[in-house]
Amino acid sequence: MELEVALPKAVDKTPVPLSPAEQQRLFQYVQENPTPRKIGLLLGLELGLRIGEICGLQWGDFDLKLGTLKINRTVCRISCGNGHTKVVIQTPKTRTSRREIPIPKQLLIVLKKLRGNASNSTWFLSGNESKPTEPRCYRKSIRAYLKQAAVRQVRPHALRHTFATTCLQAGCDVKTLSELLGHANANITLQRYVHSDLTRKRREMNRIFSHQVSMRGRKSMNLIE
Repeated sequence: MELEVALPKAVDKTPVPLSPAEQQRLFQYVQENPTPRKIGLLLGLELGLRIGEICGLQWGDFDLKLGTLKINRTVCRISCGNGHTKVVIQTPKTRTSRREIPIPKQLLIVLKKLRGNASNSTWFLSGNESKPTEPRCYRKSIRAYLKQAAVRQVRPHALRHTFATTCLQAGCDVKTLSELLGHANANITLQRYVHSDLTRKRREMNRIFSHQVSMRGRKSMNLIE
């Protein structure tokens, strides 16, 4: 008698952040011929945006004078039943997902050059007012860009994960990072992104316990005296 056993589904592994060398290659690739679709890579890598949020951007969401970006909407494909799907434009899933993010200076310079005469209602990626680029199409573009930049193939979310990791390694506090990512609370950020690598663990251990070594040294000196 044969038994059919349902095996548990494989859990997706935490995406491995892009290395500093991979990030540098990606920056250089975008800078050689910047276009809104290529800049979208940096919006994930330097601002931590989700792919649906990048697709949902209009030029009016950028305040190039103040140097900020407001996340007001997201684009996603949903099921309609009977195997059919459709693309919808909706507000971010939570109140905290609607957020304002400061734009790094170098990225701001490039955006100012690209703006041209585009109206506020022009979709950032597609370059027209009629409809946005949908995530499924943009994923294909990202795969092509990564290949051209000689960067390993990763899912778009890995760019957001790289942003979070870079911020944490630079000493950004979790509350601030949580707000930049648009999480409902800092616990979500801790659960999803705070995974210390060995280098960070070693640095923290040395920082925490270095004072004890000096204290022991002083005690030894006192005993000798």
